[in-house]
Amino acid sequence: MIFKVLKYSCLFIAIFLWIQAYSPVVYRTAGPLGFFPDDYRNGDLYRLSYLPEFKDPVKSCAGTAITKDSTKKPVHLYILGDSFTEPARVDSSMLKADKYTYLHWANSSQIKLDTNYHNILILESVERTAREHFGEKIDNYQIIGYDTIAAAQAPQLSWKRRLFQKSEEFLTWLFPSQVEERLQHTLFNYDFFLEFREAKAAFNEKVFGRVESGVVLSPDRQALFYRDEAKASEKTSSFYPLDNLEINKMIEVINGSAAHYQSAGFDQVVLALIPNKVSVTNPELGNYNHLIEKIQYSANLKVPFIEIFRDFNNLGKMYYLKGDSHWNCEGKELWLSKVNAIIQ
Repeated sequence: MIFKVLKYSCLFIAIFLWIQAYSPVVYRTAGPLGFFPDDYRNGDLYRLSYLPEFKDPVKSCAGTAITKDSTKKPVHLYILGDSFTEPARVDSSMLKADKYTYLHWANSSQIKLDTNYHNILILESVERTAREHFGEKIDNYQIIGYDTIAAAQAPQLSWKRRLFQKSEEFLTWLFPSQVEERLQHTLFNYDFFLEFREAKAAFNEKVFGRVESGVVLSPDRQALFYRDEAKASEKTSSFYPLDNLEINKMIEVINGSAAHYQSAGFDQVVLALIPNKVSVTNPELGNYNHLIEKIQYSANLKVPFIEIFRDFNNLGKMYYLKGDSHWNCEGKELWLSKVNAIIQ
């Protein structure tokens, strides 16, 4: 009897592990329910490197009490942003807005603007993805009654094109990506296994001077960065060449997108560029391209922006987490104070 229970238990566990690794939906659902540890609990850069000195357990930020002014017209704040403003880091309790809506750059949403509110849109992007986000017209938010009219008049795809799209969707469902990564995370992301991963990473770094390919270690070994933002060969890097033609194109897209959204009913559109960690703490690692400065301080930019680059440069190393590419509590609090000043 005991043998049978063990046999079926092992079978059930094996089936569950296979399903959650194979299905991104099951994986994303099972994680928050506590079936396996949070992959990012010690920092996203630690997760890539497993260097023990950069193990940086996530801490909750106390934050300051927010009081909302009921004497003014209510504000509905919309943010189109990335991981810096995702719900785990920024929520409505931190903002003076009466209503708050967040949308990630990877998604789109149809919204109806309520004229009883003062509607503000913040276009937030970390520096490493600014070229992607501002390389073409921004249309993630589609305004019902404005954008949807144009969408309805758009030409219908041919049956061949629709069949091709459906085939692509089916193949993506049938053969999902990152199966091995999800399975590895589920099996070997417990604290017990992390000690072995740390020992291996420390040995490779100290003996062979090697770290995982996804990260870059500063020469003094005091700072860790994403490869995407610190390796000059990557287009997302702070050190990748940047010419005036591309800057002017991004500014044109920002101006045009802001004008579009204001025509659609937004009362205010604001730009928020957040520096790469390396741009602030170790810009000497390469030939810094000054992307943020060239956009924000251009005479051609017609959109108001949240100034954070100069503030972060004053005391840059205080504003970023050691084992993570994101800001710490002080950095987030400073940025939120500027957002709330706009709302106020």
